[in-house]
Amino acid sequence: MFDDPQDIEIATLLALILVFEVWERRRPARRVDRLARLRLDVLCFGFALFVNRISTQTVTGAIDALGPRVAVDALHSLRGLPSAVRIALALVVVDFVLYWLHRAQHRNAWLWSTHAWHHSVEELYWFSGFRTSFLHSLLYNIPQTAVPLLVFGLSPLEAGAAYAIGVVVQFVEHTNVRTEVGWLRFVFITPQYHRIHHSASEFRGRNLAFVFPVWDWLFGTQVDPERVGEGFSLGLGEPVERARVPRMLVGV
Repeated sequence: MFDDPQDIEIATLLALILVFEVWERRRPARRVDRLARLRLDVLCFGFALFVNRISTQTVTGAIDALGPRVAVDALHSLRGLPSAVRIALALVVVDFVLYWLHRAQHRNAWLWSTHAWHHSVEELYWFSGFRTSFLHSLLYNIPQTAVPLLVFGLSPLEAGAAYAIGVVVQFVEHTNVRTEVGWLRFVFITPQYHRIHHSASEFRGRNLAFVFPVWDWLFGTQVDPERVGEGFSLGLGEPVERARVPRMLVGV
């Protein structure tokens, strides 16, 4: 049905917008005034899509130029695995790399400047979760593009499917709902798990994983949502001055 990976990306995005908008309105975890920051959220959403496209094309172009020279024979066995297995393995490896990149953003002052704009959200829901800076998007797109293409040799169509999974994760972790998924909360990130990461308190540097919470468990950054509850505030803990916004959008 979909021969172009961009068709997969667009179809996934449109479907998720509908699903998560209805889901949040029926079962909101918190009261959110969507109209208060709607213009900013629309701007950030458009900016995120634009920056994602630029950064992805930049990284893809670099891979096309350097790929044959950095490819090694040891990768051939990985590239011979079934498509679904390679997509799943790519997801695990990318999530592991992004965990450490994300952790570095919370430990290093310069890297924090690329990430601070994302944490300026004070009322988190699926739309506001797209608030990211240019440098943030560029940094994340390097492993998100290089690992599937260089390491696992995903085709454009397979890479489009992997991207669609990533978009689903982006929606799930930032959505304004509380999910009850039983033991699966130990396997996959839930909205309440990631919402703790967006707190304006000391928990901001915790729950850093994006898909699999096992990284937080293994490396000591996990906070149980059941212990914290939902009473905490979100954001940077201080108002963002209008004059800072352009620099925060860039990530400097």
